Amino acid sequence: MFLGRYRHTIDTKGRLSIPGKYRDALAQRYGDILVVTKDPDFCLVVHPMEEWKRLAEKIRSIPGNVQAVKDYKRFIHGEAVDCTLDKQGRILIPPELREFARLGRDAVLVGVEDHFEVWAHDRWQIKAEQMTREIGQIAGAVAGFGV
Repeated sequence: MFLGRYRHTIDTKGRLSIPGKYRDALAQRYGDILVVTKDPDFCLVVHPMEEWKRLAEKIRSIPGNVQAVKDYKRFIHGEAVDCTLDKQGRILIPPELREFARLGRDAVLVGVEDHFEVWAHDRWQIKAEQMTREIGQIAGAVAGFGV
């Protein structure tokens, strides 16, 4: 399980160090192969391969004859890349994905249960402020699901 928020840097070659707690979770449950792709919130989403396969199966089950579904599948799968943790616990994020998420040197990694997100520091600050302002509405929406 991926919990917490961590601030890390991306080096000039595009390598991102994965937090120790996330590496521990990967080692205990998943292994060292990850899938990185775009997210509609203009961040990157990083899934362990096992969780990616579960997500891909769910996406595959959505009827593909609706344009929005076709576009979503293209968006999620078309830019996805598999990455392997190196011996220093880093992954290489391709330039196209770094550009999409506007990742520079400073990144924020946010645990979201079975995956984690990689945000440009400035974009994360804006998102965090927006969530704080709207937490009442967010909590109300989630309460509708029994949480």
